Amino acid sequence: MVRLLGLIDIVAGFIFLAGFYQLEVPRGLLIAVGVILICKGLVFLINFFSWIDVAAGILLIFGLSSILPPQVLIGLTVYLALKGLFSLLTFS
Repeated sequence: MVRLLGLIDIVAGFIFLAGFYQLEVPRGLLIAVGVILICKGLVFLINFFSWIDVAAGILLIFGLSSILPPQVLIGLTVYLALKGLFSLLTFS
């Protein structure tokens, strides 16, 4: 389950990267990944990094990645991709 959620983080990172390059991403994919990020963030709400997941999910659902500064998009991309990669590499 941890690896699946890590894969979702990596997909969300790529979606933010696509927003940086102003590429079109299917709306259904944006909403699905956004809802999964919000649900994952709400399950682990005590952790600070879960708040970032909730915020990233909201940004994806409402399509706000086009109005964010490029530094924020790159930061979210790096954060989500690294977090997903670390989740994929867990040994549990």
